[in-house]
Amino acid sequence: MAVIRLSGPEALAILERVFQPLGGSGSPWPPRRLRRGRLIHPFSRRLLDDGLAVWFPGPHSFTGEDSAEIQGHGGLAVSALVLEAVLAAGAGLARPGEFTKRAFLNGRLDLAQAEAVADLVAAKSAAETALAARQLAGGLSAWVSEIASGLLAVLAELEAAIDFNEEAPDPAALSGRIRREVQPRLAGLLAAGREGLPFRYGLKVTLAGAPNVGKSSLFNALIGTERALVSPRTGTTRDYLLAEVVWSGLRVELVDTAGLTDNPADELDKLGQARSREQLAGSDLVLWVEDCASEAGSAGPVPPRSLVVWNKADLAPPPPGSGLAVSARTGLNLPQLKEAVIKLATGRENPEPPEVVPSLRHQAALRRSEEYLKAALEALDEGQPLDICAFELRSALEALDLIRGRTTAEEVLSEIFSRFCLGK
Repeated sequence: MAVIRLSGPEALAILERVFQPLGGSGSPWPPRRLRRGRLIHPFSRRLLDDGLAVWFPGPHSFTGEDSAEIQGHGGLAVSALVLEAVLAAGAGLARPGEFTKRAFLNGRLDLAQAEAVADLVAAKSAAETALAARQLAGGLSAWVSEIASGLLAVLAELEAAIDFNEEAPDPAALSGRIRREVQPRLAGLLAAGREGLPFRYGLKVTLAGAPNVGKSSLFNALIGTERALVSPRTGTTRDYLLAEVVWSGLRVELVDTAGLTDNPADELDKLGQARSREQLAGSDLVLWVEDCASEAGSAGPVPPRSLVVWNKADLAPPPPGSGLAVSARTGLNLPQLKEAVIKLATGRENPEPPEVVPSLRHQAALRRSEEYLKAALEALDEGQPLDICAFELRSALEALDLIRGRTTAEEVLSEIFSRFCLGK
């Protein structure tokens, strides 16, 4: 099925030019009810398809404007003809994210909810889908609004004292309120952002170790397909390979790398090892692979953020207490390895994401608000003039408004909505 969306003051007029309802006249259109009919070209009157259409009068539509949707059978050729007919009837092509941007500009969504639309479309795991859905439903916005309300209440007292020459409120009482009612909520939201990064953006897990310890075999076993070439000859892998999998609802990008040695065999081997080390530096977790069946030493010191994995445990036992024993060939302990990766990366036995997880953009705004809030508390504690305290609190509020889109510059909005796909 293909869906063509229209939004704007001419939506109904364009719909009537290309759609002939069956079993009744074209007008008046019943709101929010599907009608079956014929899709035609507005000038040649050529029949294009048999489909459905629905009319959404504003402001009770996704965009807040008069809107319509046309549903056809979905073949590439017929969908292109229907789209051509809609354009001939007076419509223009939407830019990426234009429907959601109109919904934001018309007050149907705040900016955090609008961003969640793109996140929901791009989600590749159950965790990413759940977080985007909660944000679209207003979960993050509710948290931010609660923090902003606490700040606004304190700011109102300060500004009333400044504007009307009233008796100044007790600075200790105000700072106490901020520390009890505002600061913990702001710190909690920032903590959720840090803890929830794996759930929102996924994990990067790199397999590394000496040549011929079975990294590529383990890579293939973990992704469930023969992606990497495997050979008994040392140094088969010269470059890194990427594959995405989903474990326990989390997206994991697995990276297979060239074996690490102190003495590269040639210039190509040297280049491959340099790329391996680059991948290690950017990983959330490293699976440091050792060979149970080999008497050769390790490829060097185990990197930080590593889980030692002893491969080929079907051929020989690993040293006692030295890591997790697995077999890429038989599948021994591979489920346990996946569980260990998720537990180490998230710090949770049960990989459930926090209720809300602010994005990196949101976290930057929250940190900025936190800095202004600390400055306001210092001003209150030191007995500085009330207008200085009010300025810091107002700045903290403006930083929060960047999340909801109340004070966001046009260039920032353009950057945000450029991430959207067409039709959203």
